[in-house]
Amino acid sequence: MTDQLSGIDPQTYAPYRDPRDYILSWTDEIWIDLGLGRLGEHYSTDIKVHTAYGETYDFDHVLMNSVQKMSAFPNGGGGSGEDVVWEQRGERGFISSHRVFKTGTHTGFWTYGPPTGKDWVSRTVAHCLVQDGKVVEEWLVRDEYAVLQSLGLDPETIAWDLATASPVTGETVDVGRSAAFAGSYPDPTVEGISGRRPDRYRAECEMIGAMFEDVWNRRLFNRVPVYCDPKVVCHSVRMRRAQTVPGYQQQVIDLLAAFPDGRVELRDLVVNESPDLGLRIAAIWTMHATYSGVPLYGKPTRMPVKIMGASHFELRNGKILREWRIYDEIAVMTQIARARQQQAGG
Repeated sequence: MTDQLSGIDPQTYAPYRDPRDYILSWTDEIWIDLGLGRLGEHYSTDIKVHTAYGETYDFDHVLMNSVQKMSAFPNGGGGSGEDVVWEQRGERGFISSHRVFKTGTHTGFWTYGPPTGKDWVSRTVAHCLVQDGKVVEEWLVRDEYAVLQSLGLDPETIAWDLATASPVTGETVDVGRSAAFAGSYPDPTVEGISGRRPDRYRAECEMIGAMFEDVWNRRLFNRVPVYCDPKVVCHSVRMRRAQTVPGYQQQVIDLLAAFPDGRVELRDLVVNESPDLGLRIAAIWTMHATYSGVPLYGKPTRMPVKIMGASHFELRNGKILREWRIYDEIAVMTQIARARQQQAGG
């Protein structure tokens, strides 16, 4: 095990013990203590936020959205931090992949309409690049289908409404940081969208890359046992859980059945090892596909779809023991709804 704090200027995460404490403490101070106005101490004024719906480039947008969400879900807080997978990015920076288990009660107006009074649960991954003590860029992946499922709202209706309001949905899911990444991405085991990685855990990163290439892109589902522990567990969207190798295989097969030409491309890898949580790897990935397979989201449109996803892997003895795989199905359905509107001349 290596000392991952060595080489990072402590002022980058001061006054906290380490990057993990920095992320968890700030989440509590903003959402649980209701110190929303302190966001300016945590985020850069020109922060870039990448989501499945597009990109924003200013702090005010983050603040305005946060106020609205705090009104809609006043007891939602920042959720319960399940893990923070962090890694150095230069002398004065680090990348933090924060997995959050969120709960709340819908008691106020929100994007989806008037309050339902119902409780909800979901997971989110906030993949944040911190430089000089502030978040300068964030890749945010939410399981919004789980929220709608809990609230008893119709996902297809919401997706159609979002498609009408946001016609550019999906166009920025390449999640590149600059023009240097356009059309050509470097090897994320060396340098991903969050910057250059330290020269450590190369074999573990290459294993994750090989798993995506073999199992997802080459459809070699028989190779899952090469990468996964026999007792592997995968927590995925809609709070679903797949256990053992056959369950893991079927989960991948079922998604690819809807997008049979889908191809996953890794965009970022983050590795952290600690005595209490062991070795974990966080990945940001995108899938480029055509909705031309089984009617998972209604009649296929045969139009392109881009999926932005995040996975957290827990490794044991060199194999994947657990994965948390998050992507926004509502964003996918919104792209499909938009394609239908275009095909209908809307």
